[in-house]
Amino acid sequence: IAKPYHDLAERYLETPVAVSPRELDAALGRVEDTAVVDAIHQAQLYYSKADVSFASLFNPAVRVPKGQVTVRQIAALYPYDNELYVVEGDGKMVKDALENAARYYLSCQAARCSEPPLIDRNVIGFNYDMAEGVTYEIDLGRPEGDRIRNLRRRGRPLAPAQKLRIAVNNYRAAGSAGYSMFVGAKVLWHSQEEIRDMMVRYYTGRKTLPAEADGNWRVIPEAARRTLEKEALVEAGQGQTQ
Repeated sequence: IAKPYHDLAERYLETPVAVSPRELDAALGRVEDTAVVDAIHQAQLYYSKADVSFASLFNPAVRVPKGQVTVRQIAALYPYDNELYVVEGDGKMVKDALENAARYYLSCQAARCSEPPLIDRNVIGFNYDMAEGVTYEIDLGRPEGDRIRNLRRRGRPLAPAQKLRIAVNNYRAAGSAGYSMFVGAKVLWHSQEEIRDMMVRYYTGRKTLPAEADGNWRVIPEAARRTLEKEALVEAGQGQTQ
């Protein structure tokens, strides 16, 4: 009974959407800015007309092949049925959300930054959100709650009171995973379709996925970033355990 519907779904998943200029690897997507996560941000910012977009990497094992990209690969980037919301917020809301996201990392000092683990396994990876529309650093030499440094928008320090349109999924808008700063915020817009379908539509029109990340955020100090890179590669099945 189900076979015709299954076959129809399989044919849809193989529908060509766009082209990727090179292979995109999500393994380091929670350690450094990547084109994989930027691909989500681009679609969210386009449809929401927001100033700042928040998104997470759901599966660090995802690979997008060079060349033709199908609905199946786009769906792998965003496997959940979330819708997109735009809430009325400000600079403080953005910083608070980024501080909450940074709980994914453990703090370190000096030589300790070269010793794993620096990923807090009590924080589920897909609850680590990254932002686009601002630039910032995550300083693991500072205590939890005070790690976001040099938070800027369009080259200028982001003032706590600066009004912003902030794009988040419905899961975040409800305050899940400690993102309580979004609870009760005025909803300015919400999508009538799932983010995954919006991405398919966006890249069908655009024809090309981003080849490089814009590098709008980074983890410091460098020793901590290198340690996190090793941990992330192990998690994604591309590295060796200690």
